Amino acid sequence: MSTATLPALEGGAPLIGHLAQFFRDPVAVLKRGYATKGSLFSFKLAGRRMNVMLGPENNKFFFEETDKLLSIRESMPFFLKMFSPDFYSFAEMEEYLRQRAIIMPRFKAASMKQYVGIMAEECLSLVERLGDEGSFDMIPTLGPVVMDIAAHSFMGREFHQKLGHEFFDLFRDFSAGMEFVLPLWLPTSKQIRSQRAKKKLHAILQGWIDKRRAAPLDPPDFFQDLIGTRYPDGTAVPDETIRHLILLLVWAGHETTAGQVSWALADLLQNPGYQQVVREELAAGIGDGDGSNLNWEQTLALTKMDLALRETERLHPVAYILSRKASTEIVREGYRIAKGDFVLLAPSVTHRMTENFHHPDAYDPERFNPDNPDARIESNSLVGFGGGMHRCAGVNFARLEMKVLLAVLLQHYDMELLDEVRPIAGAGTYWPAQPCRVRYRKRAAVRAGRPADVPALVASI
Repeated sequence: MSTATLPALEGGAPLIGHLAQFFRDPVAVLKRGYATKGSLFSFKLAGRRMNVMLGPENNKFFFEETDKLLSIRESMPFFLKMFSPDFYSFAEMEEYLRQRAIIMPRFKAASMKQYVGIMAEECLSLVERLGDEGSFDMIPTLGPVVMDIAAHSFMGREFHQKLGHEFFDLFRDFSAGMEFVLPLWLPTSKQIRSQRAKKKLHAILQGWIDKRRAAPLDPPDFFQDLIGTRYPDGTAVPDETIRHLILLLVWAGHETTAGQVSWALADLLQNPGYQQVVREELAAGIGDGDGSNLNWEQTLALTKMDLALRETERLHPVAYILSRKASTEIVREGYRIAKGDFVLLAPSVTHRMTENFHHPDAYDPERFNPDNPDARIESNSLVGFGGGMHRCAGVNFARLEMKVLLAVLLQHYDMELLDEVRPIAGAGTYWPAQPCRVRYRKRAAVRAGRPADVPALVASI
């Protein structure tokens, strides 16, 4: 068996390795590793070896070996502290599959149709708050809308109206518990806030579970269905699991979607040619409508918007790394990965490899168009939402709400960027750095109050 470890990245400091560099700019460390060592390399974070695998074949290996040679449970200890050791991806396989079976039907097409109206309603509430003209900072403005959509969709209108903003504030504190580098036993202010918020959120959710059991909603919404769901063997789903599932859906959705939709808007504003392509698609699909009558079929038909979102996912994956831990010794392409070592994928680097994408630094949504003869779409080449069994369960929900939010903003406003768009510094969620402001002005057709006859338009298509 090979004894050679993956080629090591130079430039680490004694004891801490590349920790300081990683804290400042993790993607720069990963890019330097690829540039100097190739698609397989390693670096040290405070004594822990990080083994990086890049490219579609390594992505495929990573996803196929999760729960086998690679452990997701041991790779993200912060998840256990934020949730529970026997919850979802971190439970034993049988329990994980039982819990996954509860969630997946709620993201099928039949269920997704009901969310479009909720998404449009929340986006139009944003438009009402913004008014005719002004400026807004992307993350502080779009992040709460993403949370509003989640609270309204998953918990119901009454919950959202009564507790929406309190829920958002608590949730930001709860999300601060996501810590990949520092030891979780350190009593940092982030960890203290996260645990306090967790207790409050569980108390709030349990109160709403009890309320809905006492007075069920008819017809049932997402939350009512979840409360009444049973496992395939007929046993009741514990309330703790229901609470964790709601927190997981909102947490995962907010961390990824808030950043991804902000990057998508920035990309469109920086590429007016493709922005015009998207606007023309909107004009053909919903005319001068304000978005209030947006429906599932119309949203599904926004294929150019789909391409734009995939290109943004490629260029700016919010999940810039995915991690696992080696459950046993692994040999990969003649190199040895020791049991207990971390194994990382880096969508932030893989998505810009010339082997996978022509002109990888260019913004070109049409590279994902299956009708484009020059398109080259390789399996496992786009992994911003993960892959394999543990691919993000809510990816279709996320893409749907991003389409609705962008459609409503583009229908209502002409917009331009006021600040340079750059990633946030540090090893946190890879969002656009603040401030990232957008100046907006109500478009003439909407200002004149000439909404299209949407039902007639749909009938004519």
